[in-house]
Amino acid sequence: MLYMILLLLVILALLRLRRKSGTIGFFHPYCNAGGGGERVLWCAIRTMQKKWPNYHYVVFSGDRDASKEEILMKARQRFGIELEPNNIDFVKLRLRRLVEADLYPRFTMICQTLAGGILALEALWKFNPEIMIDSMGYPLSLPTFKLLGGSRVAAYVHYPTISVDMIDLVERREATYNNKDIIAQSNILSILKLHYYRAFAFIYRLAGKCADAVMVNGSWTLNHISSIWRRSDASVVFPPCDVSTFLAIQQTAEDSLESSKIVKLISIGQIRPEKDHKLQLQVLHDIIKWLQEKRPDTRAQLTIAGGCRNAEDKQRVQQLQARLYSIDYASELGIADNVKWSLNVPYEELLAEFSDSLISIHTMWNEHFGISVVEGMAAGAIMLAHDSGGPQMDIVLSEKGSKQSVGYLAANREEYVHAIRNILGHTRQERDRIRAAARKAVGRFSEEQFDKKWTEAIRKVIDRTA
Repeated sequence: MLYMILLLLVILALLRLRRKSGTIGFFHPYCNAGGGGERVLWCAIRTMQKKWPNYHYVVFSGDRDASKEEILMKARQRFGIELEPNNIDFVKLRLRRLVEADLYPRFTMICQTLAGGILALEALWKFNPEIMIDSMGYPLSLPTFKLLGGSRVAAYVHYPTISVDMIDLVERREATYNNKDIIAQSNILSILKLHYYRAFAFIYRLAGKCADAVMVNGSWTLNHISSIWRRSDASVVFPPCDVSTFLAIQQTAEDSLESSKIVKLISIGQIRPEKDHKLQLQVLHDIIKWLQEKRPDTRAQLTIAGGCRNAEDKQRVQQLQARLYSIDYASELGIADNVKWSLNVPYEELLAEFSDSLISIHTMWNEHFGISVVEGMAAGAIMLAHDSGGPQMDIVLSEKGSKQSVGYLAANREEYVHAIRNILGHTRQERDRIRAAARKAVGRFSEEQFDKKWTEAIRKVIDRTA
């Protein structure tokens, strides 16, 4: 036993002796995925390369089949982000497969979290930076690098692994996509799951306490992280959105409405249960019925641009399966001909779809932020988002002191239908005023604002190591 303790102490000492001063690591195993989280990663590194050029930057990546040049090229092509290649390197991780959800059909949350800790151990063994930033949401990476490696650590939280809402739903025995009917209907199973969630929340809190700086992507995430981690020092750093590209879109939706009598709606987002495309189809059905009664010369069309930000084959298959289910549902409602599916469309085609869309509809309950909502507003579509989470708390908000609406919020089928009827009841000039106000409001989500807020938040870690 004594020898084991001595061996562990020697390993710990060796790990700390190998810590490389003047280096900053980013724990982001899926850095080449090309999604919104990767935009945060590359914008953060670009900002820090400019502000602190004397540091060397290292990304812990599980993308072993992609070279450094290929990863940097994808960041440039996908996001238009140029990075200085001379002071960035990649540490390739072999164990990334362990963190994938399909390996754990039961107890997914705790298994993925523990697997993330194992992956962090591999990362630490291969390279120990002076500062480590978890930019993808693996909580056990924080104590791994802090306690074992002696690094200063920071976290950018896109979404809490467990939230107060998740615990409340189990406590109320309410069935949702992550609380199955069989559990919600059983008192014993609900009690067991509640204890499981609370135990996990305690572990999650201990991990969060290790961070020297915490950044979150919005007010909704801030509230949950402050509650679960019991921290009052987290900073809101809105994710960088490609606002300028969407602001450049020339809107043609009004012309389509006037000349072709088509009300075009667009929905952006991966095809997953929580996005609630079923609700969108129900709303479309009701609007078509209303138009037939009130405006028989006008028809409605919903374009679902699902998964357009994700090119991984596995996710495409999952989206296709969800698509087939939704098409069956559309046929039952008698609206299949009014639904256009645009799965995994190129970025340019997405922009073209936005230019001809009168309304951008979003139906996810408690979306942690809502980049698609920002994009819809910037593109000039009238935004109709779910009255919860990030859209409610951060995005669909009028400028301070202004009474001009920037969009609509709704919480159920009836409210969505009512909002669309209101939008169609406006004059073109009234809708133009909403567009102008919305496009002005999204400036706070630009890359420039992200750079400023990120620098302010991470400076406390940099200064304490300088």
